[in-house]
Amino acid sequence: MTRRKHLKQSEVRTLPNVFHSKQPGLDKLIRTYFNNNNPFTLELGCGNGEYSNTLAQKHPDRNFLGIDRAGARIWAASKASLNLNLNNTAFVITYVEKLLEIFNQPVVDEIWIPYPNPLPHRRKMKKILTNPAFLEIYKKILRPDGIIHLKTDDDFLYEYTLQIIEEMKMTIRFSTNNLTPESGAPQDALIVTRFEQDHLFAGKTIKYLSFSF
Repeated sequence: MTRRKHLKQSEVRTLPNVFHSKQPGLDKLIRTYFNNNNPFTLELGCGNGEYSNTLAQKHPDRNFLGIDRAGARIWAASKASLNLNLNNTAFVITYVEKLLEIFNQPVVDEIWIPYPNPLPHRRKMKKILTNPAFLEIYKKILRPDGIIHLKTDDDFLYEYTLQIIEEMKMTIRFSTNNLTPESGAPQDALIVTRFEQDHLFAGKTIKYLSFSF
């Protein structure tokens, strides 16, 4: 581990808008931090938090919670949020499998999954964030009208998720295999992160899919 990464991992747990799964009473700590009854939006695999922080600027009346297992990435997300003076974003160092430790009832309005690892190899498919096992977790924390959003440049992941939606008899809200401003997609889906810019520059098309139970 580089010295810089080690310093980030040491500092990240001291930042005011960062929580981790080993903290007792994590759900209460998060609610106390936000100190309101505004709806929750989650970003899974949030990385540097660019999507969460951009959404938070657009929707100051909503709470945004970024989830990622890597402390160094959460450090960058937290620092960006603090530099923007956002009080409606927080981040949790944890695995998506442990979401039920944060929410034990349906209080989440939206879940965003931007550019997850497609993991096409059969041995790793159970780790795909739109795998049925994960969807069952999301179902327990989403409100009845809650929406899941997927953005990807990967054809396999897009088609795989469409297949899972059909098998689980879920409802597609919007789907396009070429996300552009002209596609009619919701405005929040058109946020372009630096990661997405790199993919567009490389000539890749972006797929977007929103669905609900």
